[in-house]
Amino acid sequence: EDTLLYVVARDITSEREAALGLAEANTRLREQINERERIEAALQQMQRLEAVGQLTAGVAHDFNNLLTVILTGASFLERDLAKANLDKARTRLTHIREAGERGAKLTSQLLAFSRRQRLEPVPLNLNRTLAGLEELLSRTLGGNVSVRLDLDPALWQALTDPTQTEMIILNLAINARDAMPDGGQLTLTTHNTRIDTRPQRPEDPEPGEYVMLSIRDTGCGMSEDVLAKVFEPFFTTKDIGKGSGLGLAQVFGFAKQSGGGVRIDTVPGRGTQVAVYLPAVKEQAMSEPAVPLLRQSVSDSGRNRTVLLVDDDHLVRDMLGDVLRQYGYQVRQAHSGEQALALLDGEIDLLLTDFAMPEFNGAQLALAARDRYPHLPVVFLTGYAELQGLDLPGSVVIQKPVQADELARVLNEMLGIAG
Repeated sequence: EDTLLYVVARDITSEREAALGLAEANTRLREQINERERIEAALQQMQRLEAVGQLTAGVAHDFNNLLTVILTGASFLERDLAKANLDKARTRLTHIREAGERGAKLTSQLLAFSRRQRLEPVPLNLNRTLAGLEELLSRTLGGNVSVRLDLDPALWQALTDPTQTEMIILNLAINARDAMPDGGQLTLTTHNTRIDTRPQRPEDPEPGEYVMLSIRDTGCGMSEDVLAKVFEPFFTTKDIGKGSGLGLAQVFGFAKQSGGGVRIDTVPGRGTQVAVYLPAVKEQAMSEPAVPLLRQSVSDSGRNRTVLLVDDDHLVRDMLGDVLRQYGYQVRQAHSGEQALALLDGEIDLLLTDFAMPEFNGAQLALAARDRYPHLPVVFLTGYAELQGLDLPGSVVIQKPVQADELARVLNEMLGIAG
């Protein structure tokens, strides 16, 4: 009996090539997506650097003015004291102190901007935020842009992230400044508003009650074509290297994530107004805690107490040593963590140390000191925004520059001394 064998053959070369081609295309697409994400991340970093660069230029200019007052004032002060001209000397000292206080305020604002952590939205008084930024904006924007505030005194609170809000205001102000190359006026306005219409564009807020913050310039304005693309990431009207095109995309993302929206009104040659809508919190603002009228007396709080003072900057160390002795403390001074450990014994009542020191920082010193004396009170001094990963019970952190009476008050509390 014959066996029949059927053989079916099919050429699958083209199908195999198609499948390989599809896999290659898929790989290429994935690579393109990865590359786009990498470019977006790089451009966002550029945007941050651009804002910081603008800020730094304004701040450097202002610090040079402050240092001029301090350095020139100090040299004149020496001359006044040599001539025993005490009235002039007092005036110089007042000017020097005022310049120092302005510098301290400026650095505290810079540190607020430098904080990297993601903060949660909280009820915020935008009037207070803008009033606090007014000086910084005036400096950052340069001498030919005047800054005006038009604030609603009955403003509701806005539910928003405070640091992000400040960054958005700064970005919009820098955009406005760039639209006014020959100078002009920047007006920051706040008021309460209710939106009843449905959103017409993606950036519009939903119906509801909002706090509106607007930034208006008297600059070159935008055409309809530009306005249609203005919220697209990487779209920019600025020259190459002058802008990443992320400013308004960032504002749009921030407003939407906050539960609000953005609107732009602009007329070519007449100026632009960017309005940011943030969700309103209509409850009355918490009243500020009352400041006690009677300050605790700290004039002789350090009697028979010994402080180990550690700072690698000899000018700061000597100055703080004088402050502590003025309040009656015995002081041992060290310029490094290693030297401090050599001076540490049972007579030390409190460790007062700078945080950022080379090789052996304040945290490492505190831990080593606690190994020997587990209940030693520790006070950290820092010039930075926050101390990463520091959680030491029985310690407190003070921001530099510190006022003498504030330092004495903190030491009082740490040592449990009655005033």
